[in-house]
Amino acid sequence: MKIRQLEYFIHVVNTLNITHAAERANISQPALSRQIQLLEEELATQLVERRPRGVALTPSGQRLADHVRTLMQNVELIKEDIIAAETLPAGTLRISSAYSLRGLLVADSVAEFHRLHPQVSIEIQEGTSVNVREALVTRHVDLALYSDHGASRGLNRQALCSEALVRLSSCETGLRMDRPVSAASLAELDLVLTPSNNGLRRVVDELLPQSGRGRNPPVIVETNSIIIDLVSRGGLHSILPYSACHQAFRRGEISLAPIAGISWPWVIATSRDRPRTAAMRVFSDIVTSHARRAVNGGLWATAELPPGDRI
Repeated sequence: MKIRQLEYFIHVVNTLNITHAAERANISQPALSRQIQLLEEELATQLVERRPRGVALTPSGQRLADHVRTLMQNVELIKEDIIAAETLPAGTLRISSAYSLRGLLVADSVAEFHRLHPQVSIEIQEGTSVNVREALVTRHVDLALYSDHGASRGLNRQALCSEALVRLSSCETGLRMDRPVSAASLAELDLVLTPSNNGLRRVVDELLPQSGRGRNPPVIVETNSIIIDLVSRGGLHSILPYSACHQAFRRGEISLAPIAGISWPWVIATSRDRPRTAAMRVFSDIVTSHARRAVNGGLWATAELPPGDRI
């Protein structure tokens, strides 16, 4: 058996269609069919059943597929281990980040990394903290930045900072950053909130008093940008991390006030069972440096660094 043949076989497994598998493998359909036939001859067993529409795995084919997936993961780990031994960043860096960190941390960090190491290919995803962490756990990304409110098994996490959640209202409301508000004061507001499967929403639900939760049901919105647009027009209020709305606040589109007694932690994380490449190490250092500057310089209002990083 050759690695290339097994790669072709996995394309068939993933598509259950010889034509589609050939397209993914970038070879002709007859050539791919021939490689599968050679594999079957070597193993003296049928791996796939040809059907009018696609193919199906035989029990032997399914067993081989399980072995090949493990083999391919090990091949990838070997590749990553060799790359990790290099001192200069190379290859591809896949990053996933929570929406809230885009303007305050991620964009500047990625721009600096690309300026210093343009030879590295960068792929960036955004999502809720739950989705970002899941992308890291399932190996769809190499490095993740998210709010640390979930399980951490199998992950190496480094604390970046903790910040306050803030109440967002229109400018006319006149909220002030030097005048924190209580959680109880939020109960009678008409709120626009993130969906219930979001980590922030779960914290907000715990934050609000159980009785008298608002005069009206909350407006549910997926993205921070739409939340901010709605709040800026008046009548609706919201609860977000300061980092999620600091740009609109600095532009004078909304007013903010910290919510007393609430801390929102941010981490940068990698998987424990994968080598840290030079690109991952360098990017982590850049992110940490930007976070420190933003906090120490007062740009990241309400935020505090981990005890060992404070000046």
